[in-house]
Amino acid sequence: MTLAQRHSKILQRIQSHTKSGKRSAELIAVSKLQPIEKIVEIHALGQQKFGENYAQELSEKAEALGHLDIYWVFIGHIQSNKIRKIVTHAQEIQTVASFSHAQQIARHAKDLGKAPFPIMLEVNAGDEASKSGSPLKEIKTLALQIVQELPELQLNGLMAIPPDSFSDSNYSTVPPLYHELRALADEIGLGLLSLGMSNDLSIALDAGSDMVRIGTAVFGSRDS
Repeated sequence: MTLAQRHSKILQRIQSHTKSGKRSAELIAVSKLQPIEKIVEIHALGQQKFGENYAQELSEKAEALGHLDIYWVFIGHIQSNKIRKIVTHAQEIQTVASFSHAQQIARHAKDLGKAPFPIMLEVNAGDEASKSGSPLKEIKTLALQIVQELPELQLNGLMAIPPDSFSDSNYSTVPPLYHELRALADEIGLGLLSLGMSNDLSIALDAGSDMVRIGTAVFGSRDS
């Protein structure tokens, strides 16, 4: 399929799983390791939000495409020494998992004139050692501390990557974990939930995710 066909197919899937009376989930096109030409082409189709995982790549792409109205979302692991670079070039960070990182984002957002800066808290939904994020049981405490102490931030809600065992091919109904994430997100900040990638897109949409992060299914295979 062409780039336009893949993009259209994902948007159709999102729409088909949208519950009656509910706004369609937003698509974040994950553009990490994808060439700028593909981003330009998909942006021309009306796609505005793009997700990047690496601070340096985000910086290079944001500078090269500064003439386009692109909303860059950082969805990668946060390194303390890269936070200013990320805040400089991104419009939102969805992978905040500690108060110390939140403090640094708040400070740089204020310095750069980008406060209140939108963030989401990343939850390690399966308590997996191989994945980053805050444990489920600690999210509410972290959220409360941020809201009370960091007015430079706008807490939008929750971002999660469930265990890889959850996939559309293995489930006919929404697993309890997804319902739990939806309910928890409702209590965090503005109540938004960023949940769902190519493997579990349908499950996440049926659970009521507000935005999904799709890479290869939109762009095709990544560059090495």
